[in-house]
Amino acid sequence: MRIGVISDTHGSLQATRQAIIRMGQIDALIHAGDLYSDALHIGSIIKVPVYAVPGNCDMPGQGPEELLITLNGVKIFITHGHLYRVKSTLQMLHYRAQELGAQLVVFGHTHVPINTWENNLLLFNPGSTSRPPNGIKAGFGILDISDNGVKGQIISMS
Repeated sequence: MRIGVISDTHGSLQATRQAIIRMGQIDALIHAGDLYSDALHIGSIIKVPVYAVPGNCDMPGQGPEELLITLNGVKIFITHGHLYRVKSTLQMLHYRAQELGAQLVVFGHTHVPINTWENNLLLFNPGSTSRPPNGIKAGFGILDISDNGVKGQIISMS
C-alpha cells in the first residue's frame, strides 16, 4: 500500500496539487493539518480516501484533533502536533502513540521533515509543501506498507 503524506499546505493549493501529481499512484492520502479546508478540497478531487486533522491555524472544531486508523494492518496515529509541543520535543507525541498502540505516527506543525524510528515507532513528518523554514526544501512524503513493514520517504518539491 502506498500512502501520500502532506502537511502545512496553508492554502497553497497549487503546491499541493503539484505534490499529489508527483506522488504518482497512491492508495490513500494523509493531510496532517494546516489547513483542514485544503484537505477537504483535495478529498473532493482525488479518488482515494483522504485522512485529515486540523492544525493550529484552523478554527476549532473543524475536524478531529487526532485520528487512529489502520491501513494494511498498520495502526497509524495522525495529529498535527501542536497539542503535543512537537516544536520542542517528540516525547509527548511518542508517549501518546504508544498509549494508542500505534506503529506509525504522522504529524506536521514544525514544517521540518522527520522520518525516524524510535522504539519500534516510525515518527513521520513530511515537512511543508508551501512554507518550509530557511534552509529546508518544501516537500511531501510517501509511506509504503508491505509485508516487510513500513518504509517512509521524504521527497523534495524542487
